[in-house]
Amino acid sequence: MRVPAAILVVEDNDDAREMVCELLGFLDYRVAGVASAEAALQHLAVHPIDVLFTDVGLPGMSGVDLARQVRQHLPACAIVFSSGYGLIDTGSLGFPAASLPKPYDLSRLKALLSELTGDDVAAVGADNNTTRQV
Repeated sequence: MRVPAAILVVEDNDDAREMVCELLGFLDYRVAGVASAEAALQHLAVHPIDVLFTDVGLPGMSGVDLARQVRQHLPACAIVFSSGYGLIDTGSLGFPAASLPKPYDLSRLKALLSELTGDDVAAVGADNNTTRQV
């Protein structure tokens, strides 16, 4: 029996955070959501994660700065940057990361997380509307 990957969602918009946490839970991941980089660091002090899924434009510490700190303490943690302003040039950030624009395309989200975690989520939550945006 596989242990689902643990994903920490960092999103300052309450509705967006709740939506993506619910969606990731539907895809059978273990999910926690927080509203700030500071809250993410507090969470990480107690709970290990496999994937950091963070908005780039957070108030206070940015998602990029958060990812740099996470990478220092959890070098194997996959990083996914999310932005309402399109794809992020992750190559210029100095470490491997993926980017996913908002609104999220469900099929892209599933494929990206499957690639990052090695989980086959293609069969999980399968429906006839896999190209919908959320």
